[in-house]
Amino acid sequence: ESFLSRIRPFDYSQKNAVLVPAAALGVGGMLLYWLRSGRKIQTIDMGDGWWGAGERPPKGKEDTSIRPFKIETSDEEIEDLHQRLDRFRFTPHVEGAAFHYGFNSSYLRKVVAYWRNQFDWRKQVEELNKYPHFHTTIEGIDIHFIHVKPSYVPHGQAVRPLLMVHGWPGSFYEFYKIIPLLTEPAKHNLNEADVVFEVICPSIPGYGFSEASHKKEFDSIATARIFHKLMNRLGFKEYYIQGGDWGSRITTNMAQMLPQSVKGLHLNLVFIATQSLGKMIRTMLGAYVPWLVGFSREDARRIYPFMQKNVFDVLRESGYLHIQATKPDTAGCGLNDSPVGLAAYIMEKFSTWTDKSFLHRDDGGLESKYSLDELLTNVMIYWVTSSIVSSMRYYKENFSKDPILSAHDRVGVYVPTGIAAFPQEIVHVPRVWAKKVYKNIITYTYMPRGGHFAAFEEPRLLAQDIMQFVQKVEQL
Repeated sequence: ESFLSRIRPFDYSQKNAVLVPAAALGVGGMLLYWLRSGRKIQTIDMGDGWWGAGERPPKGKEDTSIRPFKIETSDEEIEDLHQRLDRFRFTPHVEGAAFHYGFNSSYLRKVVAYWRNQFDWRKQVEELNKYPHFHTTIEGIDIHFIHVKPSYVPHGQAVRPLLMVHGWPGSFYEFYKIIPLLTEPAKHNLNEADVVFEVICPSIPGYGFSEASHKKEFDSIATARIFHKLMNRLGFKEYYIQGGDWGSRITTNMAQMLPQSVKGLHLNLVFIATQSLGKMIRTMLGAYVPWLVGFSREDARRIYPFMQKNVFDVLRESGYLHIQATKPDTAGCGLNDSPVGLAAYIMEKFSTWTDKSFLHRDDGGLESKYSLDELLTNVMIYWVTSSIVSSMRYYKENFSKDPILSAHDRVGVYVPTGIAAFPQEIVHVPRVWAKKVYKNIITYTYMPRGGHFAAFEEPRLLAQDIMQFVQKVEQL
């Protein structure tokens, strides 16, 4: 018995020496497998769709060609516009209104006079056609895009494909000032990053020269899938993607859908809609001890006073959203019939969304950042294509399924992500909040100036940030 009592501890220790590491290895392996399989499972199903009129043709019968496209105008189109502008019915504003009631009608009268007598749509059509335009049919609808390649590539330097997606009430035209900076950076003294791009800018279906869906429920997931198909049709297996406004939502969905195809995701607006008691408590604490909840000093400056910046300001700026997310056709039909109404509705967003202080100015500060030619060209893209109603419907199709746009927040984004946080953006999302969804943030930049329409307003700043982000991703 004494002999057995002496050898038992030895047996147990021997067993432990073998079993404990084996068990740890097994548990570790299972945990690693679970983590890896979990990341694979956390993707958005790509699915498929058909948005054209009628039934889908048999497989193999769809037109997959890429067709050159040119924007054109006519005397009839311009004459019709002029006649409608001549019938503009002025509505006096109250004293001291500035832009607090919406578009200031006295300034609108100046815009209409310029539009009627000085704006040259033919000249702007030539400007729009300076980049190559194309159409291709995907899931039954014609998708419009521009595809700009660098005119010169230094020997040995790779060209990175970059898909850039606009939002509402913008268009592909928002990117016209940033495209040359990205495709020919050395010519614009932006060669420090040693990165050159070829840029693809599609129009969201229902916007501008992209055909609208003929069926209900066309949302950001359908758009993400179509844009993946577009890039694949152009021959790209891996590519960078960039977006703001709806473009942010669409490109985020693209990263959640096919992460293996997305080399990097760059955003100048982040949607984080999830709310919780913990987040509410951290937000309250952040006003007094921001460092305790992961806020930087700049985060605190941009977030607080919280109710003013994140509730009252958002409510004031989101009236359009409630209309478009519920009954877009009612207001949309009026805008589609009146160029003046359309211009006021669209251009007012380019005021306050560019700089909140522009609310207090009689001219909305519009010509501080843009020219009237630029602003009216964007309006004309909606006017000549009669696309304002279909662009507004995009809100209903997305919000009717997901009223607070939070469903996709539960699917993590694991691709390398860069975020450019512009100080005049409608809402500020600190890095500590963004990383709840974007799990692999490579760069997060507090931009020194600029607002919602970053590429249109501050193309150089945005181009520099994209280049620095891509350079870091390429070094991983």
